[in-house]
Amino acid sequence: MSLSANINVIASEAKQFLRTSRRYALPNVIFMTIALLLMVCFSTLADEGDQFICAACGKPITKQAVVVDGKLYHPECFRCAACGEPIRGEYLRGADGKYYHRACLERLQHLTCAYCGKPITDKDNVVYEGKTYHSECYRRYVAPHCDICGEPLEENFITDYWGNKFHPRHTREFPVCCACGRLVWQGGVELDDKHWLCSVCARASVTSPERARGLLEEVREELSSCGIVVRTLGLRIELVDRDVLEAGREMEGHAHAYAYVYWQPGRRASGDETAMIRVQNGLPDDLMRGIIAHELMHVWQHENGADDGPVGLREGSANWAMSLIYSRMQTRRGQFFLNGLEMSKDPVYGEGYREVAKYADQHGVTGVLEMLKSEGE
Repeated sequence: MSLSANINVIASEAKQFLRTSRRYALPNVIFMTIALLLMVCFSTLADEGDQFICAACGKPITKQAVVVDGKLYHPECFRCAACGEPIRGEYLRGADGKYYHRACLERLQHLTCAYCGKPITDKDNVVYEGKTYHSECYRRYVAPHCDICGEPLEENFITDYWGNKFHPRHTREFPVCCACGRLVWQGGVELDDKHWLCSVCARASVTSPERARGLLEEVREELSSCGIVVRTLGLRIELVDRDVLEAGREMEGHAHAYAYVYWQPGRRASGDETAMIRVQNGLPDDLMRGIIAHELMHVWQHENGADDGPVGLREGSANWAMSLIYSRMQTRRGQFFLNGLEMSKDPVYGEGYREVAKYADQHGVTGVLEMLKSEGE
Protein backbone atom coordinates (compact mmCIF):
# COMPACT_ATOMS: atom_id res chain seq x y z
CA MET A 1 0.00 0.00 0.00
CA SER A 2 1.37 3.45 -0.93
CA LEU A 3 2.09 6.17 1.61
CA SER A 4 -0.86 8.17 0.27
CA ALA A 5 -3.19 5.26 0.90
CA ASN A 6 -1.80 4.89 4.42
CA ILE A 7 -2.55 8.53 5.11
CA ASN A 8 -6.13 8.12 3.89
CA VAL A 9 -6.66 5.15 6.18
CA ILE A 10 -5.23 7.07 9.14
CA ALA A 11 -7.40 10.09 8.37
CA SER A 12 -10.49 7.87 8.13
CA GLU A 13 -9.70 6.27 11.49
CA ALA A 14 -9.13 9.69 13.06
CA LYS A 15 -12.51 10.86 11.84
CA GLN A 16 -14.22 7.79 13.24
CA PHE A 17 -12.48 8.38 16.57
CA LEU A 18 -13.70 11.98 16.52
CA ARG A 19 -17.32 10.95 15.90
CA THR A 20 -17.15 8.46 18.75
CA SER A 21 -15.55 10.90 21.17
CA ARG A 22 -18.20 13.54 20.56
CA ARG A 23 -20.80 11.44 22.33
CA TYR A 24 -18.80 11.70 25.53
CA ALA A 25 -17.58 15.29 25.22
CA LEU A 26 -18.34 18.15 27.60
CA PRO A 27 -21.12 20.47 26.34
CA ASN A 28 -18.80 23.20 25.08
CA VAL A 29 -15.74 21.20 23.98
CA ILE A 30 -14.77 18.21 21.86
CA PHE A 31 -12.15 15.97 23.43
CA MET A 32 -9.56 14.16 21.30
CA THR A 33 -6.39 12.24 22.10
CA ILE A 34 -3.49 12.21 19.67
CA ALA A 35 -2.18 8.65 19.69
CA LEU A 36 1.00 7.46 17.98
CA LEU A 37 -1.27 6.36 15.15
CA LEU A 38 -1.88 10.01 14.23
CA MET A 39 1.80 10.89 13.88
CA VAL A 40 2.89 9.91 10.37
CA CYS A 41 6.46 9.51 9.16
CA PHE A 42 7.24 10.79 5.65
CA SER A 43 10.72 9.35 5.30
CA THR A 44 9.86 7.70 1.95
CA LEU A 45 7.86 10.59 0.55
CA ALA A 46 10.45 11.68 -1.96
CA ASP A 47 10.80 8.14 -3.36
CA GLU A 48 7.10 7.67 -3.97
CA GLY A 49 6.58 11.13 -5.47
CA ASP A 50 3.68 12.07 -3.14
CA GLN A 51 3.25 15.61 -1.80
CA PHE A 52 1.19 16.72 1.19
CA ILE A 53 0.50 20.30 2.29
CA CYS A 54 0.29 21.61 5.88
CA ALA A 55 -3.21 22.92 6.61
CA ALA A 56 -1.76 25.71 8.76
CA CYS A 57 1.20 27.14 6.86
CA GLY A 58 0.48 25.85 3.35
CA LYS A 59 3.97 24.50 2.88
CA PRO A 60 4.86 20.91 1.84
CA ILE A 61 5.27 18.27 4.54
CA THR A 62 8.45 16.22 3.97
CA LYS A 63 9.15 14.45 7.25
CA GLN A 64 6.40 14.14 9.86
CA ALA A 65 2.77 15.21 10.08
CA VAL A 66 0.01 15.34 12.65
CA VAL A 67 -3.42 14.23 11.42
CA VAL A 68 -6.31 16.23 12.91
CA ASP A 69 -9.87 16.04 11.59
CA GLY A 70 -8.55 14.53 8.36
CA LYS A 71 -6.06 17.37 7.85
CA LEU A 72 -2.28 17.25 7.97
CA TYR A 73 -0.06 19.67 9.92
CA HIS A 74 3.61 20.05 10.57
CA PRO A 75 4.02 19.06 14.24
CA GLU A 76 5.21 22.59 14.98
CA CYS A 77 2.26 24.16 13.12
CA PHE A 78 -0.49 22.51 15.12
CA ARG A 79 -0.72 25.09 17.90
CA CYS A 80 -2.98 26.02 20.79
CA ALA A 81 -5.32 28.90 19.93
CA ALA A 82 -4.88 30.31 23.44
CA CYS A 83 -1.18 30.17 24.25
CA GLY A 84 0.21 29.71 20.73
CA GLU A 85 2.49 26.83 21.69
CA PRO A 86 2.59 23.55 19.69
CA ILE A 87 0.18 20.88 20.90
CA ARG A 88 1.72 17.48 21.67
CA GLY A 89 -0.50 14.59 22.67
CA GLU A 90 -3.86 15.42 24.23
CA TYR A 91 -5.86 18.39 23.05
CA LEU A 92 -9.40 19.79 23.14
CA ARG A 93 -11.45 21.49 20.49
CA GLY A 94 -13.60 24.36 21.67
CA ALA A 95 -17.09 25.33 20.58
CA ASP A 96 -15.44 27.85 18.27
CA GLY A 97 -13.80 25.01 16.31
CA LYS A 98 -10.29 25.94 17.42
CA TYR A 99 -7.81 23.62 19.13
CA TYR A 100 -6.40 24.06 22.62
CA HIS A 101 -4.29 22.46 25.28
CA ARG A 102 -6.65 21.04 27.87
CA ALA A 103 -5.35 23.41 30.56
CA CYS A 104 -5.67 26.43 28.27
CA LEU A 105 -9.27 25.76 27.27
CA GLU A 106 -10.33 24.92 30.80
CA ARG A 107 -8.84 28.21 31.91
CA LEU A 108 -10.63 30.10 29.14
CA GLN A 109 -13.92 28.37 29.86
CA HIS A 110 -13.81 29.81 33.34
CA LEU A 111 -13.18 33.25 31.79
CA THR A 112 -16.36 35.06 30.80
CA CYS A 113 -16.84 38.53 29.38
CA ALA A 114 -17.69 41.01 32.12
CA TYR A 115 -20.09 42.76 29.71
CA CYS A 116 -22.02 40.02 27.87
CA GLY A 117 -21.35 37.11 30.22
CA LYS A 118 -20.40 34.73 27.42
CA PRO A 119 -17.21 32.61 27.49
CA ILE A 120 -13.97 34.05 26.19
CA THR A 121 -12.41 31.26 24.17
CA ASP A 122 -9.37 32.85 22.53
CA LYS A 123 -6.70 35.49 22.98
CA ASP A 124 -8.91 38.25 21.53
CA ASN A 125 -9.81 39.88 24.84
CA VAL A 126 -9.08 43.04 26.80
CA VAL A 127 -8.48 43.49 30.51
CA TYR A 128 -9.73 46.87 31.75
CA GLU A 129 -9.86 47.96 35.40
CA GLY A 130 -9.40 44.36 36.53
CA LYS A 131 -12.17 42.91 34.35
CA THR A 132 -11.89 40.88 31.13
CA TYR A 133 -13.97 41.57 28.04
CA HIS A 134 -14.29 40.34 24.48
CA SER A 135 -12.39 42.87 22.41
CA GLU A 136 -15.52 43.83 20.51
CA CYS A 137 -17.59 44.17 23.70
CA TYR A 138 -14.91 46.38 25.18
CA ARG A 139 -14.63 48.53 22.09
CA ARG A 140 -18.37 49.04 21.58
CA TYR A 141 -19.74 49.19 25.10
CA VAL A 142 -17.04 49.56 27.75
CA ALA A 143 -14.08 51.53 26.42
CA PRO A 144 -14.16 55.25 27.24
CA HIS A 145 -14.99 57.28 24.16
CA CYS A 146 -13.36 60.49 23.04
CA ASP A 147 -15.39 63.50 24.10
CA ILE A 148 -14.32 65.28 20.92
CA CYS A 149 -14.68 62.76 18.07
CA GLY A 150 -16.68 60.02 19.82
CA GLU A 151 -14.33 57.21 18.82
CA PRO A 152 -13.20 54.59 21.38
CA LEU A 153 -10.09 55.40 23.39
CA GLU A 154 -8.29 52.07 23.11
CA GLU A 155 -4.72 53.16 23.79
CA ASN A 156 -3.11 56.11 25.55
CA PHE A 157 -5.40 59.10 25.93
CA ILE A 158 -5.53 62.40 27.78
CA THR A 159 -7.87 63.25 30.64
CA ASP A 160 -7.95 66.96 31.46
CA TYR A 161 -8.64 68.55 34.85
CA TRP A 162 -12.37 68.61 34.11
CA GLY A 163 -12.62 64.91 33.25
CA ASN A 164 -12.76 65.32 29.47
CA LYS A 165 -11.09 62.38 27.69
CA PHE A 166 -9.64 62.69 24.21
CA HIS A 167 -7.05 61.39 21.78
CA PRO A 168 -3.64 63.11 21.99
CA ARG A 169 -3.92 64.12 18.32
CA HIS A 170 -6.69 66.59 19.16
CA THR A 171 -4.23 68.81 21.06
CA ARG A 172 -2.77 69.66 17.64
CA GLU A 173 -6.19 70.32 16.11
CA PHE A 174 -7.86 72.70 18.58
CA PRO A 175 -6.85 75.75 20.63
CA VAL A 176 -6.76 75.72 24.43
CA CYS A 177 -9.06 77.86 26.55
CA CYS A 178 -6.92 80.60 28.07
CA ALA A 179 -9.03 80.56 31.25
CA CYS A 180 -9.62 76.90 32.17
CA GLY A 181 -7.30 74.89 29.90
CA ARG A 182 -10.01 72.91 28.09
CA LEU A 183 -9.63 72.23 24.39
CA VAL A 184 -11.95 74.50 22.44
CA TRP A 185 -13.71 72.27 19.92
CA GLN A 186 -17.29 73.52 20.05
CA GLY A 187 -18.97 76.78 20.90
CA GLY A 188 -15.78 78.66 21.75
CA VAL A 189 -15.10 82.39 21.48
CA GLU A 190 -11.94 83.89 19.99
CA LEU A 191 -10.69 86.81 22.08
CA ASP A 192 -7.85 87.50 19.66
CA ASP A 193 -5.57 85.58 17.33
CA LYS A 194 -3.83 83.87 20.28
CA HIS A 195 -6.50 83.51 22.95
CA TRP A 196 -9.74 81.54 23.03
CA LEU A 197 -12.47 80.85 25.56
CA CYS A 198 -14.31 77.53 25.71
CA SER A 199 -18.11 77.50 25.76
CA VAL A 200 -18.14 77.12 29.57
CA CYS A 201 -15.96 80.16 30.22
CA ALA A 202 -17.62 82.19 27.47
CA ARG A 203 -20.95 81.97 29.33
CA ALA A 204 -19.40 83.88 32.25
CA SER A 205 -17.56 86.39 30.06
CA VAL A 206 -17.36 89.95 31.46
CA THR A 207 -17.89 92.52 28.73
CA SER A 208 -19.92 95.11 30.63
CA PRO A 209 -18.10 98.08 32.25
CA GLU A 210 -20.74 98.07 34.99
CA ARG A 211 -20.05 94.41 35.79
CA ALA A 212 -16.31 95.09 35.83
CA ARG A 213 -16.78 97.96 38.29
CA GLY A 214 -18.91 95.72 40.48
CA LEU A 215 -16.20 93.04 40.54
CA LEU A 216 -13.59 95.67 41.44
CA GLU A 217 -15.53 96.76 44.50
CA GLU A 218 -16.32 93.19 45.56
CA VAL A 219 -12.69 92.10 45.36
CA ARG A 220 -11.51 95.25 47.10
CA GLU A 221 -13.83 94.46 50.02
CA GLU A 222 -12.68 90.83 50.11
CA LEU A 223 -9.02 91.83 50.32
CA SER A 224 -9.87 94.35 53.01
CA SER A 225 -11.52 91.59 55.06
CA CYS A 226 -8.23 89.67 54.75
CA GLY A 227 -6.26 92.66 56.05
CA ILE A 228 -5.09 94.11 52.72
CA VAL A 229 -6.67 97.57 52.64
CA VAL A 230 -6.39 99.61 49.44
CA ARG A 231 -7.03 103.29 50.22
CA THR A 232 -6.67 104.97 46.83
CA LEU A 233 -9.69 107.10 45.99
CA GLY A 234 -11.17 107.28 42.52
CA LEU A 235 -9.85 103.82 41.64
CA ARG A 236 -11.15 102.77 38.22
CA ILE A 237 -11.24 99.70 35.99
CA GLU A 238 -11.33 99.52 32.19
CA LEU A 239 -11.92 96.55 29.87
CA VAL A 240 -9.44 96.66 26.98
CA ASP A 241 -8.34 94.59 24.01
CA ARG A 242 -5.09 92.70 23.59
CA ASP A 243 -3.19 95.45 21.79
CA VAL A 244 -3.67 97.81 24.75
CA LEU A 245 -2.41 95.10 27.11
CA GLU A 246 0.64 94.47 24.95
CA ALA A 247 1.50 98.15 25.14
CA GLY A 248 1.13 97.96 28.93
CA ARG A 249 3.41 94.95 29.13
CA GLU A 250 6.10 96.85 27.26
CA MET A 251 5.70 99.78 29.61
CA GLU A 252 5.60 97.75 32.86
CA GLY A 253 8.12 95.09 31.89
CA HIS A 254 6.48 92.42 34.04
CA ALA A 255 2.82 93.35 33.65
CA HIS A 256 0.33 90.53 34.18
CA ALA A 257 -0.68 88.73 30.98
CA TYR A 258 -4.27 89.96 31.25
CA ALA A 259 -4.03 93.26 33.11
CA TYR A 260 -1.86 96.10 34.36
CA VAL A 261 -2.14 99.24 36.52
CA TYR A 262 -1.09 102.73 35.61
CA TRP A 263 -1.23 105.89 37.68
CA GLN A 264 -2.64 109.20 36.61
CA PRO A 265 -3.44 112.55 38.22
CA GLY A 266 -6.39 112.26 40.56
CA ARG A 267 -7.28 111.65 44.17
CA ARG A 268 -5.40 109.38 46.53
CA ALA A 269 -5.42 108.91 50.29
CA SER A 270 -2.17 110.85 50.48
CA GLY A 271 -1.11 112.54 47.28
CA ASP A 272 -2.60 113.48 43.94
CA GLU A 273 -2.67 110.20 42.04
CA THR A 274 -5.29 107.62 41.26
CA ALA A 275 -5.01 104.21 39.62
CA MET A 276 -6.55 102.76 36.48
CA ILE A 277 -6.68 98.96 36.24
CA ARG A 278 -6.89 97.73 32.66
CA VAL A 279 -8.11 94.15 32.21
CA GLN A 280 -8.59 91.92 29.17
CA ASN A 281 -12.14 92.30 27.91
CA GLY A 282 -14.26 89.13 27.87
CA LEU A 283 -12.55 87.03 30.57
CA PRO A 284 -14.85 84.91 32.79
CA ASP A 285 -15.82 86.61 36.01
CA ASP A 286 -14.16 84.16 38.43
CA LEU A 287 -10.81 84.41 36.64
CA MET A 288 -11.18 88.19 36.49
CA ARG A 289 -11.66 88.34 40.27
CA GLY A 290 -8.20 86.93 40.82
CA ILE A 291 -6.67 89.22 38.21
CA ILE A 292 -8.24 92.26 39.85
CA ALA A 293 -6.84 91.11 43.22
CA HIS A 294 -3.38 90.87 41.64
CA GLU A 295 -3.58 94.45 40.38
CA LEU A 296 -5.07 95.77 43.63
CA MET A 297 -2.03 94.34 45.42
CA HIS A 298 0.15 96.43 43.13
CA VAL A 299 -1.93 99.45 44.11
CA TRP A 300 -1.35 98.59 47.78
CA GLN A 301 2.40 98.31 47.11
CA HIS A 302 2.39 101.75 45.51
CA GLU A 303 0.50 103.24 48.45
CA ASN A 304 2.94 101.77 50.97
CA GLY A 305 6.23 102.41 49.22
CA ALA A 306 6.69 98.71 48.48
CA ASP A 307 6.83 98.92 44.70
CA ASP A 308 10.59 99.35 44.48
CA GLY A 309 11.50 95.94 45.89
CA PRO A 310 12.64 92.89 43.86
CA VAL A 311 10.33 92.12 40.96
CA GLY A 312 9.87 88.54 42.14
CA LEU A 313 8.63 89.82 45.49
CA ARG A 314 6.28 92.37 43.93
CA GLU A 315 4.72 89.94 41.45
CA GLY A 316 4.86 87.01 43.87
CA SER A 317 2.93 88.96 46.51
CA ALA A 318 0.41 90.08 43.88
CA ASN A 319 -0.16 86.45 42.93
CA TRP A 320 -0.46 85.62 46.62
CA ALA A 321 -3.29 88.19 46.90
CA MET A 322 -4.86 86.50 43.88
CA SER A 323 -4.65 83.14 45.68
CA LEU A 324 -6.54 84.56 48.66
CA ILE A 325 -9.50 85.33 46.40
CA TYR A 326 -9.41 81.98 44.60
CA SER A 327 -9.19 80.02 47.86
CA ARG A 328 -12.29 81.84 49.18
CA MET A 329 -14.30 80.69 46.16
CA GLN A 330 -14.26 77.06 47.38
CA THR A 331 -15.12 75.85 43.88
CA ARG A 332 -13.43 73.46 41.51
CA ARG A 333 -12.62 76.34 39.17
CA GLY A 334 -11.08 78.26 42.05
CA GLN A 335 -8.92 75.22 42.83
CA PHE A 336 -7.90 75.01 39.17
CA PHE A 337 -6.68 78.61 39.27
CA LEU A 338 -4.82 77.91 42.52
CA ASN A 339 -3.17 74.88 40.94
CA GLY A 340 -1.99 77.11 38.11
CA LEU A 341 -0.22 79.36 40.61
CA GLU A 342 1.34 76.42 42.42
CA MET A 343 2.61 74.78 39.24
CA SER A 344 3.81 77.90 37.42
CA LYS A 345 7.43 77.59 36.30
CA ASP A 346 7.79 81.33 35.74
CA PRO A 347 10.79 82.51 37.82
CA VAL A 348 8.98 85.76 38.68
CA TYR A 349 5.30 84.90 39.02
CA GLY A 350 5.64 81.24 40.00
CA GLU A 351 8.73 81.16 42.21
CA GLY A 352 7.86 84.56 43.66
CA TYR A 353 4.37 83.40 44.59
CA ARG A 354 5.59 80.23 46.29
CA GLU A 355 8.13 82.16 48.37
CA VAL A 356 5.53 84.67 49.57
CA ALA A 357 2.94 81.94 50.24
CA LYS A 358 5.49 80.06 52.35
CA TYR A 359 6.27 83.24 54.28
CA ALA A 360 2.52 83.85 54.78
CA ASP A 361 2.07 80.37 56.24
CA GLN A 362 4.64 81.22 58.90
CA HIS A 363 3.88 84.90 59.58
CA GLY A 364 0.32 85.52 58.42
CA VAL A 365 -1.04 88.38 56.32
CA THR A 366 0.24 91.08 58.66
CA GLY A 367 3.72 89.60 58.57
CA VAL A 368 3.74 89.59 54.76
CA LEU A 369 2.62 93.21 54.56
CA GLU A 370 5.28 94.34 57.04
CA MET A 371 7.92 92.38 55.15
CA LEU A 372 6.87 94.01 51.85
CA LYS A 373 7.14 97.46 53.38
CA SER A 374 10.61 96.75 54.78
CA GLU A 375 11.81 95.24 51.51
CA GLY A 376 10.46 98.26 49.62
CA GLU A 377 12.35 100.60 51.91
